[in-house]
Amino acid sequence: MEETRNYEAMSVREKWNMLAMVANLYYNSDLTQNQIAERLYTSRSKVSRMLKEARRLGIVEIYIREPWERNLDYEQELKKHFSLKNIRVVMMKESDSKAGLLRIAEAAAYYLDSAVKKNMVVGISWGNTLYHIVKYIQENNRKNIPITVVPIMGAANVKSPEKDAMDLAKGMASAYGGKYMYIYAPLFVNTKELRRSLIREDNIKNVLEVSRHADLMLTSVGSIVYKTWSDYLSVKTLESLESKGAVGHIGGHFFDRDGQEIETSLVDRMIGVSLEDMKKCKEVACAAYGESKAEAVLGALRGGFVNTLIIDEGCAEKVIQKQMEGE
Repeated sequence: MEETRNYEAMSVREKWNMLAMVANLYYNSDLTQNQIAERLYTSRSKVSRMLKEARRLGIVEIYIREPWERNLDYEQELKKHFSLKNIRVVMMKESDSKAGLLRIAEAAAYYLDSAVKKNMVVGISWGNTLYHIVKYIQENNRKNIPITVVPIMGAANVKSPEKDAMDLAKGMASAYGGKYMYIYAPLFVNTKELRRSLIREDNIKNVLEVSRHADLMLTSVGSIVYKTWSDYLSVKTLESLESKGAVGHIGGHFFDRDGQEIETSLVDRMIGVSLEDMKKCKEVACAAYGESKAEAVLGALRGGFVNTLIIDEGCAEKVIQKQMEGE
């Protein structure tokens, strides 16, 4: 077809007609790009460019029906208040908290499928939510995508090692057919001098450097009310954090409702990426379930620690409510 060769010289209407025809052949008639190229006496690469242009101009609109419903009103409201690149507010039909958590894990795994690309470095923190995300990927969404998964913090969960960043990095790397790295050190050490010494060790220093420059970080937020750290930090330390206004933690860092890190000796004794490192990361995806996580989610959003959010509508409603009250 001579007109295909003169595509650039066409009027806007003629181009739209051509793009619509190519899109119809590809999406409705199920012709391959090669078959279309042969039919139109052009190259496959030109057909590919035309299909992309058809999507860019809105001639082709692709709607993916996800296996769960989303609360789009809450998503728009959260985008209005916070700097979010991506957001999923998942509607919950289940009243059971375990089922709700699994639904969030499924939504997060589904989102990661679209975000994770070949040769990416993915940083991961720890916790129950991330454990279920990784488990879901292992059982349902295994891929062959060579990525590198690294923990963004030292070992913390001594009683449930399968939920610690080390095991989660290994599990996620295995699910994607990639490789993993370890930080061979605890999250908190006894003195800041010991921390200084450890982070100069090559095997720790190198992994921390990779973590800091991750293309994507996957995390959750912990609420201070859950006492997640009761097996790891002393009662006195936890009480001190609460008295200073801590509402949650992310990647081993405790923060208040305004997203300010709580200043304690823990900061000087911690081995892992800093909150500033998280702010610099291109994408930090946070998945959280439950209304009790709302204050921690709000603090993380106000602090700018996350820019992709996957939460349930109950948590979203509380976050919006608390944000409106604080304005």
